[in-house]
Amino acid sequence: VPDAAPSGVSVEVVNSTLVEVYWFGIPRDRVRGHLRGYKVNWWKTKSMLDGKRHHPEKHFLMFVGDRNHGMIPGLDPFSEFHLTVSAFNSRGDGPESSPVMFETPEGVPEQPRFLRIQNFDKDSVTLSWGLPKKANGHLTGYLLQYQIINETREVGAVSDVSVANRSVLSWRLAGLSPSTRYKFYIKACTAKGCGKAATEEGLTL
Repeated sequence: VPDAAPSGVSVEVVNSTLVEVYWFGIPRDRVRGHLRGYKVNWWKTKSMLDGKRHHPEKHFLMFVGDRNHGMIPGLDPFSEFHLTVSAFNSRGDGPESSPVMFETPEGVPEQPRFLRIQNFDKDSVTLSWGLPKKANGHLTGYLLQYQIINETREVGAVSDVSVANRSVLSWRLAGLSPSTRYKFYIKACTAKGCGKAATEEGLTL
């Protein structure tokens, strides 16, 4: 197997789930055979949201050929990671480089777990919703949207209500039209923006 580790390993963060890794290849005489490529190993060390340490579960990607960079997708946002690079030939992997630490920035939250209509009046509705499964950053609040939908496939303009308190999980919307079908949307937000919406429909009295 190769008897040298790649040097000059560096990480460029592209976005909250994607990084590009660069390294200097090992010298030909240290490959000890035919170079098949490079292997990037990474593991999450902690979430920046709660500071919780993670039991390091190792992941790896193989980059075939005489490469000196590669993309690592599908990372958790707002987390701290460590990463190493090793060369490999047909006999196996050489030694790993010294670990490099990097952090992914905040991302947008996942969809809230649910959106429910608590009760309906003729011109108001009370809605409640669940936290997103993964916040992917510090929640700043929620975006509540609603529009009229009719059987004729006509849809009204979307109205926005910004819920700027992140601990609020219910809201009363007033000023609705009686006997009208509405569609409601709720999105969780971080400083990076708002994620996917949970939706619900209902008819005022």
